[in-house]
Amino acid sequence: MQVITNMFLEQLDMHFNENEWFASIKQGLNEVSAAEAAWTSPGSNSIWQIVNHLIFWNEDAIHRIKGTENPHKPKDNEETFGHPGDPEDEMGWSESVQRLDEVMNKLRTVIAELDDEKLKAPYAADRYSIERLLNNIMMHDSYHLGQIVLLRKQQSSWVGV
Repeated sequence: MQVITNMFLEQLDMHFNENEWFASIKQGLNEVSAAEAAWTSPGSNSIWQIVNHLIFWNEDAIHRIKGTENPHKPKDNEETFGHPGDPEDEMGWSESVQRLDEVMNKLRTVIAELDDEKLKAPYAADRYSIERLLNNIMMHDSYHLGQIVLLRKQQSSWVGV
């Protein structure tokens, strides 16, 4: 039985696709324009930057689980956010949202291929378990989802769940 694996699949579905106790990432990005995505509040990243950051770290988690090398090597965490985005580039924004969707679907596939025993194994020598890695990425995504919703509320572009 794959109880823990199924729990992670359910968590991923809840925070990325479904609106239950809180908005999903898809809801958080629903009908966001490039101008709204590129907008920043003093001391914060733009929604576009947060999406870039989510893409990077979820791809990185996939690489860690699969035991492959991530070809993207940022010099620091700030670099994972990238440029705030071009408020006039609707196509670029749409591509970023599509890329996030692809990465999250790939993560779902990778998780589905795990069994509970594999989750307990370290993802690399001298590292913690894949289970802990997935716990961290789920919490990380949810944290940044909250930032997206807050930015939308500050813009008055949030319509809720």
